Amino acid sequence: MKKTIKLDNSENTVVFGRTPVSGEGPAMFWTGSGIEFNIRASELYINIECGYNERELMLDILLDGERSQKLTLENGIRKYVIFKGMDPGKSINVRVVRDTQCMADDAESYIMLKSIETDGEFAGLPQYDFNIEFIGDSLTSGEGCGLVNRAEWAPVVFDALESYTYKTAGLLNARYDVLSQSGWGLYAAWDADTSHVLPDYYEQVCGMTKCKKSISLGAHEKYDFSRNEMDVVLINLATNDSNALKTEKFQKEEFFKAFKQKGIEFLKTIRKNNGACYIIWAYGMLGDDMEPYIKEIIKEYIKETGDKRTEYLKLPDCKGQDLGARFHPTPAAHTKAAQCIADFIRSQQVYMLR
Repeated sequence: MKKTIKLDNSENTVVFGRTPVSGEGPAMFWTGSGIEFNIRASELYINIECGYNERELMLDILLDGERSQKLTLENGIRKYVIFKGMDPGKSINVRVVRDTQCMADDAESYIMLKSIETDGEFAGLPQYDFNIEFIGDSLTSGEGCGLVNRAEWAPVVFDALESYTYKTAGLLNARYDVLSQSGWGLYAAWDADTSHVLPDYYEQVCGMTKCKKSISLGAHEKYDFSRNEMDVVLINLATNDSNALKTEKFQKEEFFKAFKQKGIEFLKTIRKNNGACYIIWAYGMLGDDMEPYIKEIIKEYIKETGDKRTEYLKLPDCKGQDLGARFHPTPAAHTKAAQCIADFIRSQQVYMLR
């Protein structure tokens, strides 16, 4: 007999991202956010509430780790088929992932997982070894990993599962969160806008969104960092700062002074909220001209705080065939970055710190 199960608690699910779970269900704000569970059933449906104006929102459905669907959601509450005709005697792992990044400027842009309908039963929680948080820009949002031959800035050119974030987490069996915005930076965005920077919103659930529904679901509230204590926080910012520096808005000396100070303060903020984590600043997928200044930030931060659990990691540079849509890294390039990060984390044994 088919029954409806509300997704209003995490007793039977693993939650990814800064995903508030209320009586209405999980609210998915960030790329890579979502839920995962194991179930024994012959059929499964999910009821999703979605709203958007300008940029369509997309979800990935994974069954036993394989993508079975990339859904473009419809506005309103709709029921989607996850699977039918499965063997109810065999457990299947189901994961629902937000593929589209947070569309911060859209007046309406939200996804809620309301309930599932199934003839089966949950079959135990998926298990992960540790937690990683990724902070970044379009590289971290997976821009260029979707339709790799297109030039339009549209949700379909993004892909959360081909991003280095998902791949790194997979290599390490890690539960992960992502905070990323295409075009944003540490001190300045690609167009030199100093208000479009991730550090200013780090301590909120999803503070940059303008969607009233998202705000009502807690997006602008202070984030409770104790919900998922991080073993690793990885920053991949500065690519757009480099572009900002090429505009006529800044004098170089003035820019680097402000960039350095912003970076030091951001590292302090991360440490304040993640006392036991290992901090990695990874950079270099699209050039390395900001590398000396990032290293200066880390050196000065360690000098000021004595916090030696902070390191720089240079990522493989993407050129030629490793560049796809909008001159962003291809899925193959993201695989290389993920392997680089996973190897570094394993070598440092950072998962042993907490």
